[in-house]
Amino acid sequence: MPANNNDQAFLDILNQLTVDQLKPRFKSCRAAGTAPARKAELISGMKSWLSGSGLELVWQSLSSLEQQAVRTSLYCSDGWFDERRFAAEFGSLPAWFTERYHFYHTSAEQYKLGWFFYPPGRYQSGQRIPDWLQERLKSVVSPPEPARLLPDELPTPLPANTVIVARERAAARELRLMLVLLQEGEIKVSDKTGLPGKALLQKISTRLEEYYPDDPCEDAPGVAHIKAFGWIMLLQASRWVQRKAGRLVLTAEGLKQLSAPLHQTQRQLWLDWLDSQVLDEFSRIEIIKGQTGKGAQSLTPVPDRRHAMAAALTESPAGGWVSYPAFSRFMLTGGHEFEITEDVSTLYIYERHYGTLYHAEWEVLQGRYLRCVLLEYAATLGLIDVVLAPPQQPDPDYDFMWGADDLECLSRYDGLLYVRLNAFGAYCLGLTRDYEDPSASRQTPLTIQKGYRLHFNQPPSEAELLLIEGYADGPDEHGWRLSQEKMLTLLENGGSLAPLRDFINKRDPQPFLPQDSEQLLASCEANARAVTPAGTVMLLYCRDEQTATAIAAHPLTANLCQAAGDNRLLVEPRREQDFRRALHQAGYGMAAG
Repeated sequence: MPANNNDQAFLDILNQLTVDQLKPRFKSCRAAGTAPARKAELISGMKSWLSGSGLELVWQSLSSLEQQAVRTSLYCSDGWFDERRFAAEFGSLPAWFTERYHFYHTSAEQYKLGWFFYPPGRYQSGQRIPDWLQERLKSVVSPPEPARLLPDELPTPLPANTVIVARERAAARELRLMLVLLQEGEIKVSDKTGLPGKALLQKISTRLEEYYPDDPCEDAPGVAHIKAFGWIMLLQASRWVQRKAGRLVLTAEGLKQLSAPLHQTQRQLWLDWLDSQVLDEFSRIEIIKGQTGKGAQSLTPVPDRRHAMAAALTESPAGGWVSYPAFSRFMLTGGHEFEITEDVSTLYIYERHYGTLYHAEWEVLQGRYLRCVLLEYAATLGLIDVVLAPPQQPDPDYDFMWGADDLECLSRYDGLLYVRLNAFGAYCLGLTRDYEDPSASRQTPLTIQKGYRLHFNQPPSEAELLLIEGYADGPDEHGWRLSQEKMLTLLENGGSLAPLRDFINKRDPQPFLPQDSEQLLASCEANARAVTPAGTVMLLYCRDEQTATAIAAHPLTANLCQAAGDNRLLVEPRREQDFRRALHQAGYGMAAG
């Protein structure tokens, strides 16, 4: 806005105020002199004072907290005072923002900030430094130090029932298991919602080392299945997985991915999840109702929230522990804040009228969402390590809400205490160009024996297991066994046996494969596309073989059908009507269907 426009805009703002609102501002700075009685003179005097040396005098007279209010508003939020962000960073608000409406109890000192902050319009809320003042203040007020997320020291010893959960290596093992379950068609989800059933979650959780071995909090059902649920949703969000007849299956590209390095697969899972629309993780905070129907229309885009969290993670100290409260505050102070809904009145606890979350604080909505995505997705995929306690809250931050005072926790994720960005997380977030997975380059010696058997001389690495499971069944007491079905499936979808041959050649000292194994591989490669689908056809049953033969040979119908043995005929669906007309002309009828 041009300078002269800013000048007039500031005068307009002053003119919107009453004498009772202007005079205490003027009186708060004694050096400005006696406050005039008339409004026009008050406005002229304030503007004249702020145009000269008075601006710096008022600034210097502010307390440290008040100066921070001016500084952060000036440089971080286009002049607006952000109460939520300021309270998160400094712990309290200047009295001007809490007591200015109580005219009879407000001291003149507390009106000093009123020289800088004004309502933007007669009927508008909030407090802002006008553009005209911003231009002048920037020559007096230095910018604030950038917000930084500093590492914390873990308490020693850790409190009772508190554990450190390292995820970097464990996530790779779990991903390998989930890919095997995908290949075996074991992951079933609802066709309507895409969500897994409780029985499947329990089954998968028994094969994972879950964050919590059982449900320790009756207000947080499902706390013993956090990893299982997270893995299923991460896979469902992937470009390599599709939903087919109620099951999650690998696509053709997904099958090829089985021979790729694990850390590259994990990184792509993370990137796909960030932008996916498969699930709004806020729906996992089941105690907060009103997320469907009208409430769903007000929910903000999910990818925007995830990217805000990921951006804050990129500024976390790699390898250093950060307390969850500090991370949550940094989301605000570091400029990574987000909203859950554009209409918080649609959300409630227990009862829509009394339990409406009109005044829900950051930790109630955004905080619970943050805990969910950090634990169920970032930690499950291996980007961060975590420190966990039981979800029960000894000092709840939600007991001010109607109906919440008896809750043990507000979500199953409330036990998250600390997070640590590990080396793999730094790679996924683009902070490092590559990730050194020690197991990826390991070559465990093996021998391939008759009967298509592979025997490792010592336990193979996770990367080796992932590759071999794409081609072989096992392990059992005899080791692994090459699977004709798996290899044909891979080849049918454009895969190759070259990675398997290279894998064996680097680990087996024998110069040649056993004859039966070589024949199996060669046969699979030769016959992988022995049959080519030509499309869908209609199978028709005639009353007897003679009728089928007559129709197949009749000059009117011969070109529209094909004999399929006994009393059967084949007809292409697109030619059904032509075949029916020709059939009538030949003197035959076909049942409607």
